[in-house]
Amino acid sequence: MGSLQLEDFAAGWIGGAASVIVGHPLDTVKTRLQAGVGYGNTLSCIRMVYRRESVFGFFKGMSFPLASIAVYNSVVFGVFSNTQRFLSQHRCGEPEASPPRTLSDLLLASMVAGVVSVGLGGPVDLIKIRLQMQTQPFRDGGEHRVTVFPGPHLCM
Repeated sequence: MGSLQLEDFAAGWIGGAASVIVGHPLDTVKTRLQAGVGYGNTLSCIRMVYRRESVFGFFKGMSFPLASIAVYNSVVFGVFSNTQRFLSQHRCGEPEASPPRTLSDLLLASMVAGVVSVGLGGPVDLIKIRLQMQTQPFRDGGEHRVTVFPGPHLCM
């Protein structure tokens, strides 16, 4: 059968990283609004985050999603493409360069990728939201640091 194609994993990683960099500021605003912590509307939330935390407040907690979502997308892209390729080659019985793909191959590959997606995505999203909701800096001497204290609520 064919070998594992790494291009799909690389494409997923790049796409995941780009989506976090572009979307994280708006996702932070959405998460703060959903928490209902006294922000009136979207514009009010944006102003308050900027005034209290500067532009860096919009990127709070981004390092974890940047690493995890890039890996997550990489795995989902790679699992989907390689499963679809495996099914096509298995059905044809010959390791052609590009065997024909059927709707059933697409559906089964999508289901396999979906199962992987759910298994990885839930815990990643929970941790990301917890990091985004940090609004108070932790004071240690003269330094300001934001610290996460994971508790039993993060355990799955």
